[in-house]
Amino acid sequence: MRNQKGFTLIELIIVIVVLGILAVTAAPQFINFSSDARTSTIEGLKGAAKGASQTVYAKSLVAGTDDEASGSISDPAVDTVYGYPAATAAGLYAALDVDSADWGNVVAASWSGNAAVTDGDLVIFPADLTTSADGSTDSECYLYYTAAADADTKPVIGTVTTGC
Repeated sequence: MRNQKGFTLIELIIVIVVLGILAVTAAPQFINFSSDARTSTIEGLKGAAKGASQTVYAKSLVAGTDDEASGSISDPAVDTVYGYPAATAAGLYAALDVDSADWGNVVAASWSGNAAVTDGDLVIFPADLTTSADGSTDSECYLYYTAAADADTKPVIGTVTTGC
Protein backbone atom coordinates (compact mmCIF):
# COMPACT_ATOMS: atom_id res chain seq x y z
CA MET A 1 0.00 0.00 0.00
CA ARG A 2 1.26 3.44 -0.93
CA ASN A 3 1.40 6.12 1.73
CA GLN A 4 0.17 9.31 0.04
CA LYS A 5 0.47 12.69 1.64
CA GLY A 6 -1.15 15.96 0.60
CA PHE A 7 -4.41 17.86 0.52
CA THR A 8 -7.57 16.79 -1.21
CA LEU A 9 -9.25 19.03 -3.77
CA ILE A 10 -12.09 19.80 -1.35
CA GLU A 11 -9.65 20.97 1.35
CA LEU A 12 -7.90 23.28 -1.12
CA ILE A 13 -11.22 24.77 -2.29
CA ILE A 14 -12.30 25.42 1.31
CA VAL A 15 -9.02 27.22 2.04
CA ILE A 16 -9.40 29.36 -1.10
CA VAL A 17 -12.98 30.29 -0.18
CA VAL A 18 -11.98 31.23 3.37
CA LEU A 19 -9.09 33.38 2.07
CA GLY A 20 -11.46 35.04 -0.40
CA ILE A 21 -13.91 35.93 2.35
CA LEU A 22 -11.11 37.37 4.48
CA ALA A 23 -9.80 39.41 1.55
CA VAL A 24 -13.24 40.86 0.77
CA THR A 25 -13.82 41.93 4.36
CA ALA A 26 -10.30 43.18 5.05
CA ALA A 27 -9.42 44.94 1.76
CA PRO A 28 -11.63 48.02 2.28
CA GLN A 29 -9.89 48.62 5.61
CA PHE A 30 -6.53 48.92 3.85
CA ILE A 31 -7.61 50.61 0.62
CA ASN A 32 -9.31 53.99 0.86
CA PHE A 33 -11.41 54.21 -2.29
CA SER A 34 -13.37 57.29 -1.15
CA SER A 35 -10.22 59.38 -0.95
CA ASP A 36 -9.18 58.40 -4.47
CA ALA A 37 -12.68 59.13 -5.74
CA ARG A 38 -12.75 62.59 -4.13
CA THR A 39 -9.30 63.41 -5.50
CA SER A 40 -10.36 62.38 -9.00
CA THR A 41 -13.57 64.38 -8.71
CA ILE A 42 -11.68 67.52 -7.66
CA GLU A 43 -9.24 67.07 -10.56
CA GLY A 44 -12.21 66.58 -12.92
CA LEU A 45 -13.77 69.77 -11.59
CA LYS A 46 -10.48 71.54 -12.34
CA GLY A 47 -10.75 70.47 -15.99
CA ALA A 48 -14.37 71.60 -16.11
CA ALA A 49 -13.40 74.95 -14.56
CA LYS A 50 -10.71 75.52 -17.18
CA GLY A 51 -13.18 74.71 -19.95
CA ALA A 52 -15.89 76.93 -18.45
CA SER A 53 -13.39 79.77 -18.01
CA GLN A 54 -12.33 79.58 -21.66
CA THR A 55 -15.96 79.38 -22.84
CA VAL A 56 -16.88 82.48 -20.83
CA TYR A 57 -13.82 84.29 -22.19
CA ALA A 58 -14.81 83.40 -25.75
CA LYS A 59 -18.32 84.79 -25.14
CA SER A 60 -16.77 87.94 -23.66
CA LEU A 61 -14.59 88.37 -26.73
CA VAL A 62 -17.65 88.14 -28.96
CA ALA A 63 -19.52 90.62 -26.75
CA GLY A 64 -16.51 92.97 -26.63
CA THR A 65 -16.32 92.95 -22.82
CA ASP A 66 -13.00 91.11 -22.52
CA ASP A 67 -11.09 94.25 -21.47
CA GLU A 68 -13.56 95.42 -18.79
CA ALA A 69 -12.60 95.10 -15.12
CA SER A 70 -16.20 94.19 -14.32
CA GLY A 71 -18.89 92.86 -16.60
CA SER A 72 -21.20 89.97 -17.32
CA ILE A 73 -22.40 87.65 -20.03
CA SER A 74 -25.73 85.94 -20.44
CA ASP A 75 -26.86 82.39 -21.18
CA PRO A 76 -25.79 81.45 -18.56
CA ALA A 77 -25.58 84.66 -16.55
CA VAL A 78 -21.96 84.91 -15.37
CA ASP A 79 -20.18 87.87 -13.78
CA THR A 80 -16.82 88.51 -15.46
CA VAL A 81 -13.49 90.15 -14.70
CA TYR A 82 -11.48 91.00 -17.83
CA GLY A 83 -13.59 88.53 -19.77
CA TYR A 84 -13.02 85.59 -17.44
CA PRO A 85 -15.46 84.44 -14.74
CA ALA A 86 -15.30 86.42 -11.50
CA ALA A 87 -14.16 84.62 -8.33
CA THR A 88 -17.70 84.58 -6.91
CA ALA A 89 -20.72 82.33 -6.83
CA ALA A 90 -22.16 84.42 -9.69
CA GLY A 91 -18.89 83.99 -11.59
CA LEU A 92 -17.10 80.67 -11.96
CA TYR A 93 -19.58 78.71 -9.82
CA ALA A 94 -22.42 79.89 -12.10
CA ALA A 95 -20.36 79.10 -15.22
CA LEU A 96 -19.77 75.56 -13.99
CA ASP A 97 -23.51 75.10 -13.34
CA VAL A 98 -22.80 72.55 -10.60
CA ASP A 99 -25.41 71.19 -8.22
CA SER A 100 -25.28 72.97 -4.86
CA ALA A 101 -26.27 69.69 -3.19
CA ASP A 102 -22.94 68.23 -4.38
CA TRP A 103 -20.64 71.26 -4.15
CA GLY A 104 -20.19 74.09 -1.70
CA ASN A 105 -18.30 77.34 -2.25
CA VAL A 106 -16.86 80.21 -0.26
CA VAL A 107 -14.88 83.31 -1.14
CA ALA A 108 -11.67 83.23 0.89
CA ALA A 109 -11.36 85.95 3.55
CA SER A 110 -8.53 86.08 6.11
CA TRP A 111 -7.48 82.70 4.76
CA SER A 112 -5.29 80.66 7.11
CA GLY A 113 -5.34 77.38 5.16
CA ASN A 114 -3.15 76.38 2.23
CA ALA A 115 -0.80 79.17 1.13
CA ALA A 116 -1.82 78.79 -2.53
CA VAL A 117 -5.20 80.34 -1.70
CA THR A 118 -5.32 84.10 -1.26
CA ASP A 119 -8.08 86.33 0.06
CA GLY A 120 -10.74 86.88 -2.60
CA ASP A 121 -10.26 83.49 -4.25
CA LEU A 122 -13.28 81.29 -4.86
CA VAL A 123 -12.97 77.93 -3.08
CA ILE A 124 -15.20 75.06 -4.28
CA PHE A 125 -15.34 71.86 -2.23
CA PRO A 126 -17.43 68.67 -1.97
CA ALA A 127 -20.62 69.41 -0.02
CA ASP A 128 -19.98 66.58 2.45
CA LEU A 129 -16.77 68.31 3.60
CA THR A 130 -16.63 71.57 5.52
CA THR A 131 -14.55 74.55 4.46
CA SER A 132 -14.93 78.02 5.98
CA ALA A 133 -14.05 81.34 4.37
CA ASP A 134 -11.06 81.78 6.66
CA GLY A 135 -9.75 78.24 6.10
CA SER A 136 -9.95 77.35 9.78
CA THR A 137 -12.10 74.27 9.09
CA ASP A 138 -10.24 73.61 5.88
CA SER A 139 -10.59 70.02 4.72
CA GLU A 140 -7.62 70.30 2.31
CA CYS A 141 -9.85 68.97 -0.48
CA TYR A 142 -10.94 71.78 -2.80
CA LEU A 143 -10.50 73.72 -6.01
CA TYR A 144 -9.40 77.35 -5.79
CA TYR A 145 -9.87 80.03 -8.43
CA THR A 146 -8.07 83.35 -8.57
CA ALA A 147 -9.72 85.82 -10.95
CA ALA A 148 -7.75 87.50 -13.73
CA ALA A 149 -5.73 90.41 -12.34
CA ASP A 150 -5.77 92.41 -15.59
CA ALA A 151 -6.60 92.07 -19.28
CA ASP A 152 -3.28 90.33 -19.99
CA THR A 153 -3.45 87.76 -17.18
CA LYS A 154 -5.39 84.52 -17.15
CA PRO A 155 -7.09 83.33 -13.96
CA VAL A 156 -5.35 80.76 -11.78
CA ILE A 157 -7.16 77.46 -11.25
CA GLY A 158 -5.62 74.97 -8.83
CA THR A 159 -6.52 72.13 -6.53
CA VAL A 160 -5.56 70.99 -3.05
CA THR A 161 -6.20 67.28 -2.51
CA THR A 162 -4.01 66.36 0.44
CA GLY A 163 -7.01 65.97 2.72
CA CYS A 164 -9.45 64.18 0.44
